[in-house]
Order: sequence, then C-alpha cells, then structure tokens
Amino acid sequence: MKKAMITLLAISTALLLNSCQGSDTYQDGTYRAQFKDPDDHGWTEYVVVTVSGGKFTAVEFDAFNEDGDKKTEDEEYKEAYTGAGYQTYPADYTQKLEDSLLKKQNPDDVDMVAGATNSSTSFKELVKALESNMKKGDTSTLTVESKK
Repeated sequence: MKKAMITLLAISTALLLNSCQGSDTYQDGTYRAQFKDPDDHGWTEYVVVTVSGGKFTAVEFDAFNEDGDKKTEDEEYKEAYTGAGYQTYPADYTQKLEDSLLKKQNPDDVDMVAGATNSSTSFKELVKALESNMKKGDTSTLTVESKK
C-alpha cells in the first residue's frame, strides 16, 4: 500500500510539473492586438504575430483608417512623410520592426526606428500586450487602451 501511494504521488508530481513547464513559453497560434482608439491622424495600429514552435515566425504591423485602408499602402501618407524630410515611411519602418522582432525574438530587444519613434513604441507595446495571450494560447483579438 505504501509503495502504491509513493508511486501515485510521484506520478501526480510529474504530471503537475509537466503541465506547468510550458507556462513561460508561447503557444503556437496567430495572435492579434490593436489599439482601442485611432491616433490623431485617424489610424488604428495593430499587430498580428504567428508563433510556431514557441517562436515568432511571422509578424504584421500596420494601421488602418475608418475606410479600412492600410497605412503602409497609402501613397499620400508616404509622400507626406518623405516630403517632410523623414528618412523613413510606414512601409519601410513597419518592415524594419517586423524583421527586428523575428531576428531577436523578444519585443524588448526590438530596435527603435529613427523617424518612427511613436510607431516603434506602439509596436513594442502591442506585442508585449499579447504575451499573456500567447502563453495561454488565447487567439482572440486583444484590444489595448491607447497609450495617451
């Protein structure tokens, strides 16, 4: 009887430890977070990340307006950026941020993009907001309060 109890206790402990083991790793899935409100220019930033094998394998960072247009595809917005002397524009800086996350695998280590400081901060904030969902495997869209 004593051996059976010890064996049962050992099995229970092993199962408990095994179920807790993945709690700090990201679960495979596609996760989305977006700000609740648009910015002063009418753009609502969002991020979609795909996790496979516990790692980021795909990232999309963009913003949409009330018509559903994407900021990275808006040529007038691009020309406003470059016409104002910025060295970057939405399609450029979003790609740099996405690539940085895929390379570094940690939102805290993502490089800020000069000329896109606010968007760089937003990107990191949105990805970090998803961490809890990614650990739980919760793929529902996460709405994040604006940083203002």
